[in-house]
Amino acid sequence: NKGKSSIVATLSEDDSVRIAPRPGTTTEVREYPVRVDGRPLFVLVDTPGFEDATRALAWLRAREGSAAERPALVAELVRAHEGTDDFREERKLLAPILAGASVLYVVDGTKPFRPNYEAEMEILRWTGRPGMALVNRIGEGDHAAEWRRALDQYFKLVRDFDAFSATFEERLHLLETFRALRPEWRAAVDEATAALLSQRTRRRAEAAAELADLLADVLTHVEETSVK
Repeated sequence: NKGKSSIVATLSEDDSVRIAPRPGTTTEVREYPVRVDGRPLFVLVDTPGFEDATRALAWLRAREGSAAERPALVAELVRAHEGTDDFREERKLLAPILAGASVLYVVDGTKPFRPNYEAEMEILRWTGRPGMALVNRIGEGDHAAEWRRALDQYFKLVRDFDAFSATFEERLHLLETFRALRPEWRAAVDEATAALLSQRTRRRAEAAAELADLLADVLTHVEETSVK
């Protein structure tokens, strides 16, 4: 319940993303393509959160060899527990990462950092995939500084992003940050950014035209009544 589905909905402009105030709303992996003229440029994958990261990390560490073997060991964790109830949520969220996705780790900066989150971040680091963290805000508290001190140790990029009040410029800036995460994404991100800017210009023009029509209706409105 950190707001990752809200972030996916905001970036993809997809109202079908399931969002609720209670934890555990996202129970399955779902993909949300970001399209321009019907052509997908990249895909946002919404996954369940960790359920038993501490035990999963213990499983990995009990079999640990060299750092170079860690991504394969994470894949083995997923394979070894297929068809069982063990690490069900972990297997769901790790599958797209192992298939090549990068990591977007979302935390709620209004809640205190707790050591158990370190197990989640360590498992994600073991995958060997590029990752960035977003400090979201769902409430009144402010523990962002302590979160950043922890996140900086695990992620190449750490950014603040409020999914519920993000401006257009903030959405654009977050997309541009993806360029630094994966160089091969740059062309797709640049095209998506250009499309968003063009879309915004078109929407403003359409809104201005609607307002002009309404204003013209008001200024030329005439009512007739009969007096006896």
